[in-house]
Amino acid sequence: MNAVIELGNGDSLHLEPARRALRLYPGAAGAQVELTLSISKVHDLAPGIAYQVKAQVYVEDNTHRRQQRMLCDLHATSLVTPVVRASPVQLSGFITDEQIRVVEQLRGGGDLWLNLRLTTSSVEWQADSIPVDQYQSPMISDEELEGLRQDALSRDDVLRATTKFLTEKFGPLPSSAKVTFERPLTKQRTGDLRFDINAGEWAAQLMHVQAGAFVELLVPLARGTDYTDAVTALREARELLRQGRIEPAIVEARKAVEQVRVAYGTQKLFAAAVKKTPRQRTLDERWAFMVEDLFSTMSGAGHKDEVTKDFEYTREDGEMLIVAAAGMLKRLSAKSITL
Repeated sequence: MNAVIELGNGDSLHLEPARRALRLYPGAAGAQVELTLSISKVHDLAPGIAYQVKAQVYVEDNTHRRQQRMLCDLHATSLVTPVVRASPVQLSGFITDEQIRVVEQLRGGGDLWLNLRLTTSSVEWQADSIPVDQYQSPMISDEELEGLRQDALSRDDVLRATTKFLTEKFGPLPSSAKVTFERPLTKQRTGDLRFDINAGEWAAQLMHVQAGAFVELLVPLARGTDYTDAVTALREARELLRQGRIEPAIVEARKAVEQVRVAYGTQKLFAAAVKKTPRQRTLDERWAFMVEDLFSTMSGAGHKDEVTKDFEYTREDGEMLIVAAAGMLKRLSAKSITL
């Protein structure tokens, strides 16, 4: 995950994302984006050259790996003069609330993959020369010549002054003589950098700009490997949802709920509780209702009968059901640890 930009002199620039490269800051109807990269040279054969760095940022569609969408332009907040030892360069830009919403759709619950099309700009000096008889030195007084010597206003002015001084002192220069000088050239070079932002890290940045919230549930594995299969099912469900396979994701997550039903004996509790009014039910019976209702809702994705054949689940439905299943499993795991 690094970009190599050749400089044409046997040297090259290396750029890669810094640790925790992305930061979002609240803005009006959007967020300021700050992206930190590290930049270095392999050899620093031409030291002291400053570079302006900018990037076009593209976001990958996690459900269609070969597709990507343009997101924004980022520009370095200052010039950077890279050396062999890596140093940071910070790029800044802005994205709207609508762009954030689209990014969430493209991300699909997975990691955020970014492609940067980098451009570096610099002003470099290139040696050049012309025959002396083609060089037209300007008329200049002795006072002006002395002023140029003292102030050295520019390389070109000093060159003209020096040529006139030599001509006046030693006579006309031979026709074979050449005037040598350095010409300033603006150079642009490009490179590509692809890397990912962890889903949890991205979600935390969304919370920072109040663009969304996320729930991260750690399910402890109590009593050996009792719940390993259920946790695996939830992971598989999240991956299926990321791929856009909503109903298979719900069916997979239901496997975790099945284990909760068995552990709590919710079917028996539910059968007894339905004979009571809601206000008369115990806490365990109320939990049993939640588990059974969750299982029943998820079953509609896997069984198509006269009632459920027309059920349609949105992505948001899938996210809610998977998170609910994870919450039930976490509660069961935590309770098992205390037993």
